[in-house]
Amino acid sequence: MLVRASVIAALAFGGASLAFVADASAAKKPYPQCMTDDGYGRKSPCSNLYKREHPNWRGGDECMIDEGYGRVHSCSQQYKQSHSK
Repeated sequence: MLVRASVIAALAFGGASLAFVADASAAKKPYPQCMTDDGYGRKSPCSNLYKREHPNWRGGDECMIDEGYGRVHSCSQQYKQSHSK
């Protein structure tokens, strides 16, 4: 009985540590994406056609950074300058 309890405790601790590793790896880095203003200040993602027609979107006002949790802001000036042609 004592062995069984220690095995269950070890498995529970191992499962908890695996869950922590999975949560840490699930964190996303902010990435640039193309967003256009569809009116009234609302931003919507660019279509693939728009990206093909505007290959320099990373250097313009369409470049936005998604931090997650619904927070989106414009790319930094340094990023825009490095991606403008």
